[in-house]
Amino acid sequence: MRRVAALTLLLLTAPHADVQSAVPSSAVPVPAEARVNSPDVSLRRPQPLRAAPTCRLPAGELPRRTRAVFVLDTSGSMRGTGDGQADIFERVKASVDAYVRRLRPDRVEMVSFDSGVRYQRGVDRPAENPEWSALLTGLKADGKNTYLYRSLHTALSKLGGQGEYLTTIFVLTDGIDNDPARLHTARSALQAFERRGALDRLHYVALGTRIPDDLRAALRASVYAAGHTYKAGTVPVLGQGNLAGGALDVTSLDQVTVPLPNGTPVSLGSAMPARLSLAQNAVRDGRVRLKLRGSLAPGSAALLCAPLVPTADGINLRPAALLLRLNTPESSGLNWLNPGADLNLRPGEDVVLRYRAGSGLSLGDLRVDPQQRSLTATLERRPGAREFGVRLRHTGQNAAQVTPVLLGTGRSVPLPTVRLAVGPGAAQGSSANPAVRSGDAPATQGASQTSLEGQPKFPARFGLLLLCAAALVGLSLLLRRRRKVPAAANRLPGGAFPVPGVEGLEYSEERTLALVTAQGDVMGIPAPLSGPFDVGQVSRVPHLSGLRAEQHRDGLQILRVPDDLEVSRGALLLQAGDVVRPGTLLGIAVAGAARAPEADLGSLAGLGLPLTLRADDLTVHISGPYGDHVLVVRSGVSDLGATLGSPVLAGLKLTPSGTQLLLVEVPEGLHLRRPGESMPLRPGTYLPQTPTVLELNPDGSQPSPGAV
Repeated sequence: MRRVAALTLLLLTAPHADVQSAVPSSAVPVPAEARVNSPDVSLRRPQPLRAAPTCRLPAGELPRRTRAVFVLDTSGSMRGTGDGQADIFERVKASVDAYVRRLRPDRVEMVSFDSGVRYQRGVDRPAENPEWSALLTGLKADGKNTYLYRSLHTALSKLGGQGEYLTTIFVLTDGIDNDPARLHTARSALQAFERRGALDRLHYVALGTRIPDDLRAALRASVYAAGHTYKAGTVPVLGQGNLAGGALDVTSLDQVTVPLPNGTPVSLGSAMPARLSLAQNAVRDGRVRLKLRGSLAPGSAALLCAPLVPTADGINLRPAALLLRLNTPESSGLNWLNPGADLNLRPGEDVVLRYRAGSGLSLGDLRVDPQQRSLTATLERRPGAREFGVRLRHTGQNAAQVTPVLLGTGRSVPLPTVRLAVGPGAAQGSSANPAVRSGDAPATQGASQTSLEGQPKFPARFGLLLLCAAALVGLSLLLRRRRKVPAAANRLPGGAFPVPGVEGLEYSEERTLALVTAQGDVMGIPAPLSGPFDVGQVSRVPHLSGLRAEQHRDGLQILRVPDDLEVSRGALLLQAGDVVRPGTLLGIAVAGAARAPEADLGSLAGLGLPLTLRADDLTVHISGPYGDHVLVVRSGVSDLGATLGSPVLAGLKLTPSGTQLLLVEVPEGLHLRRPGESMPLRPGTYLPQTPTVLELNPDGSQPSPGAV
């Protein structure tokens, strides 16, 4: 106790107690810890969590291109000679090159200096330009002086392109200014960049040396520059953490990779905050997620802001500001109409991505680059139509993740990433049934079932005996299975992909219609611009069937609301004849349980509803509005629900019969009906080669497996 009291007294009476703090001048981030030191004790207290800074897009036109400027010290000290503390020059060049390869700026300016500027050259598109590699290789650190301020003034005064470029400058040196002429001061050197934009930044990186007092004062007074100090021999990763900045090209709103530590709080500046916002307020797994309500204008951008990690030697650490260039279908004037499409393809499978183009978007030279030999892309579009589809088919045997690119709209638009699987075992629920190309016979199965050429011949009586024996064995196994596992199809596990529930309709300012799910997801639907339409039919959502509407001069006119469906605008229930103004969010509530049956598609949920089935020899094609699934039916009776892991198809059984597929059993509450025919297909008939509609719960009863 005496020792503790003595230490406490010493702490309170120490005349030179040093309180260290690294609060940046921007006052947004704060130090991770504050220390109180005395000769015998050091106390630390945790600092409250950093808050996300206020984030606003600059007024006026945003820069269209990015530029990186490297002001590189090439004096001999960078190689550890003279007064140098470490040989870091080659590692610094490698860090510069890694920045260029990773962030791919549109232009790079390389400025090397020692006794003044030795070399200054610009390179366009350096990441794929061999001139950049040759330039970097030729740089040598063999100078004898560090005329820092003179060289920096020369480099910055020549930078033009205000408004065209978003510029990030890195000054990389292990020394201090030793120019005897003193032609320029630290302040005048930083002020030489007169034609800078609101998002331009300069990072002064001191590699193993203390930033001198005059430069510290100039950095604190600057509105665009910051200072960073690293230990001797340490080379930082440029463009990451406290050195982050510039622009990021965003191709997916769900996965925006950012150069910030996990847990960093972030904020978003957007010209349309009601439409574009953050789905999460901190960095997770190196990413942030954006959410969009409605659509974006072509060329849209946003600003992502984050506080930096405070350091003891950091000077003027203002928040990081990352310009997000939204190069997504939503920001290109395209509205993705089926975002629930299944993007996992096995060999032979395909998927159709459907889009609607805005009125200001030219589609005259529309085409698709699949970016992969194993993927083919076909454009499906009627002449003069604003809606089109992109059919993607996996034709090879390579596993890959591919991002096709849509061309011909005035800019390259990346389409959703498609995952190509290898072999028949890659898809869920069909490991025993290899997929084949649509329209092709199975490679081996069809031959073994349809041709006897080259096969050994047996007496007819022996074949008849074999057939009878096989039938008896099959019948006994079937009866044994039914005794041991009664109503097994009823106990199929639920699908891994639950069908999202629709709780709202959004009628946007652009007069487009979108579904709003219980999770807040917004999915556009292809509502026609003229003439009456059924919302349930165009959206492929069964429980919205009967809700009819039509585009009106003043908005969307409701033509019919079913009795067991409630459509509301706020507290007001809509009726036939009401007009919905653009920019309105409608609520949807189902009053009758029979209107919204549980359609558990399981592994087929990505196909959407309604489903159609068609036969192609011994292959069954199961298709929905969002994609197709191909299945080869082997010998014996196949339960589609059990084979595909789709509970809603439990009890729907097929068997090969020659070169056709025979319908063995149809469960109650499920009908197969040819388009235009009133009577459903019965067991004992062949599955047609034309698409046959699969009707779920046609009579209002709950589906349950069983013979018809």
